[in-house]
Amino acid sequence: MFSIKESLKYGWQKSKENMELALYATLIMLAVGWLAGGLSPIGLIILIFMIIVRIGYTKMFLRIYDGETPKLGDLFKEYKTFWRYLGVSVLFPLVVLCGTLLLIIPGIIWAIRFSFAPIIVIDNKIGPVKSMKESWAITKGGFWKLLMFWIILAIFNIAGMTFFGIGLLITIPVSTFASVQIYRTLLQKRASLIPTTSPQTV
Repeated sequence: MFSIKESLKYGWQKSKENMELALYATLIMLAVGWLAGGLSPIGLIILIFMIIVRIGYTKMFLRIYDGETPKLGDLFKEYKTFWRYLGVSVLFPLVVLCGTLLLIIPGIIWAIRFSFAPIIVIDNKIGPVKSMKESWAITKGGFWKLLMFWIILAIFNIAGMTFFGIGLLITIPVSTFASVQIYRTLLQKRASLIPTTSPQTV
């Protein structure tokens, strides 16, 4: 199982190692998010652009974890994943809402168990339903620790909103790296539990 402490330490360390890239990428994402809004044609265009940037942002951090060296321009190159990501961005909250209406507790459980669906879509370029099934599989047995992890990240980023949100330039990269680290750890754990079959002799 993963360690919350180690994931946060990893997030902090990787943020320092990639400070310039993380800072500029986060600044762009926050700026685009601030501009997005409204139902006007321009507002919708900015919203679409914001989603593309958010996809590219997550992909950038995944690539850093995998030992690659992405550039700031890569923030805008993941547009092919747009529709899949949009699908999971709609389906995920709808499922959680339905669970919340069922006496709240199912909503909390589903929110945690499906929490990695968006990152799975970005990482593997698969559909919303399949990504949610995968998230459910890799989070098996880790509900309480994941609940604590997401609560800690929420508090961390709320604290980052102080001083006109400037702290978010630090808390968001740390949180993203920590999330990626836990996601990859859960994937490795699941892979190790899948039995390998030896080839049959004929």
